[in-house]
Amino acid sequence: MDNDNNQYKDRLNQAPGFDAQEPSRSNDGYNVDVHFENPTEPDKQFDGILSNTVFGEPRVTKVPVSQPSTHQYPYQQPNFNEQPYGETFNRETNFFPPNEPNYHQQRIQSFDEPPIPVRTKKTTMWIALGVIALLLFTSILAIQAAFRSRPNTEVPVLPASRSTGEGAPSPTELSISFREISKAVKPAVVYIEVSERASEDQQIPDIFGLPNPGGPRRQQSVGSGFIVTSDGYVITNNHVVANASKIEVMLSDSRRYKAKVIGADRETDLAVIKIEESGLPVAVLGNSDDAQQGDWVLALGSPFGLQQTLTAGIISATGRENPTTQLGKFIQTDASINPGNSGGPLISMNAEVIGINSFIFSRSGPMNDSGNIGIGFAVTSNIARQVFNEIVKKGRVSRGYLGVNPREITETVARSFGVEPHSGVIIGDLPGNDTPAAKAGLRIDDIIIAFNGKKVTSPRELTDAVTATPVGESCKVDFIRDGQPQSVTVVLAERPAEITANRQQPNAPTPGIDPAAATAPNLGLSTQELTPDIAARLKLGGGVLVKTVTPGSPAAEAGIRHGDVIHRIDKTAVKNGNDLAQADRALKNGDKIAVQVERNGAILFLTVTLE
Repeated sequence: MDNDNNQYKDRLNQAPGFDAQEPSRSNDGYNVDVHFENPTEPDKQFDGILSNTVFGEPRVTKVPVSQPSTHQYPYQQPNFNEQPYGETFNRETNFFPPNEPNYHQQRIQSFDEPPIPVRTKKTTMWIALGVIALLLFTSILAIQAAFRSRPNTEVPVLPASRSTGEGAPSPTELSISFREISKAVKPAVVYIEVSERASEDQQIPDIFGLPNPGGPRRQQSVGSGFIVTSDGYVITNNHVVANASKIEVMLSDSRRYKAKVIGADRETDLAVIKIEESGLPVAVLGNSDDAQQGDWVLALGSPFGLQQTLTAGIISATGRENPTTQLGKFIQTDASINPGNSGGPLISMNAEVIGINSFIFSRSGPMNDSGNIGIGFAVTSNIARQVFNEIVKKGRVSRGYLGVNPREITETVARSFGVEPHSGVIIGDLPGNDTPAAKAGLRIDDIIIAFNGKKVTSPRELTDAVTATPVGESCKVDFIRDGQPQSVTVVLAERPAEITANRQQPNAPTPGIDPAAATAPNLGLSTQELTPDIAARLKLGGGVLVKTVTPGSPAAEAGIRHGDVIHRIDKTAVKNGNDLAQADRALKNGDKIAVQVERNGAILFLTVTLE
């Protein structure tokens, strides 16, 4: 092979500018295929790869003819036997880059050595593109894997919109309905003028500050009402005619009549008056139990003396309670109601009266003259019907009376007594020892669960059930005492006229002089033992008197005050200072407990939260 190398070195050296030297290797460069033919020795023909490396050194790699070169480049492949070597390998006309300092160096590689792979710039570019593509593909796979690893949270399907327009009246149809209802009810709606004689302390003094010799002046007020019978019975509010010395009623056709009070019911704020006339137009009392939230309603009355004013709105809510009374549930409406509307009808779309407009709510409280803010209340027509019948029949309303002050069983109270929330009502107070409940043996802290066989879950339910029962009737009361179910029979008395929702007695205990004291650091208060004088005035036996309350403490936040008597903390009955200290030590952060206190003769349950 060495001879062959030398032979072809000599042949190549015939080309001007070439100097064949020892073979060398390179990894990159300019390449071109060349073909060597030997006519006298065909078995020693070979293909060669003539290259120029990055360092400018050309070389020839010989490959046997049986293994033709796979490197194809767009350069001329010279035939050394047919063309002068100098013409074929002239560096200006063929493959050598211009200005290459080592263009004249030519290397010959032995047949025995394997071909040296040669990379070109184009090959490098394709390799780089392949690497980039591989990186992009890997990134895509990683992103997909990350998304697949996320929790498979299903997006809930929102309900389709409901079409409520079918069958709904158009604005024009609604307007026509309002017009027809007004025509049907308006003749029965009356304007009421009331003259009230001022009391002595309301006299207006003369310019010298002396009492007016003319005596108290009459005060004028106005309200509304509606006729319910053709012979002149009118329903209105009690507060419209309560202090009236003279009542005058004007009809929609401007006829005027003097009226007299037949009877009134302060607890429902309803009154019945009468004018002497016959053949009068009447308004029909509907069934208020059919009224539902969202129903259209109309209000007719005389706001600020503007007679026969019609306003429209909807029923905002039903079953509202009035904090000033234990009786009755009210319809809430956003129909404009103002002073002067009191006693007027709240009318359904059937042209029936379903409520008697009674009071409005404002920032300064209910039943004031500040004007409407869209929150008005009406006594239900079903209550009005019952009151009307009682007043017309007996001149007054009588109701059954049990004689307990029921309290709601909240979660904290329920835990204290070991019962379920709202599983009944707890007797928070007994107004006296002569009430029907006290005579039957019921006590404070008894839990009433049923009245006359009907389950009771709230104080209002018990009150409604008792007041709807005739006076003198014997009723069964089911209750729980100390965890044991019991029952008694109670004969109902007549409900006193002066009962309010939050009645308290003015027999508040005052701090004693006994120096014995106990503290409750978790609650944030200190107490002292009860003196015999204070203990004798309490409704419940035992307890401790609150001496001081730490500002910002759980006790202060719950509303416990100086002078309160603590009878119970959570499940522990407090009879003395030791009981208080033991109950306080058992408390921990996060507890929410009920504390039973006696204040001004009333028994209260206050919720204390420890943080």
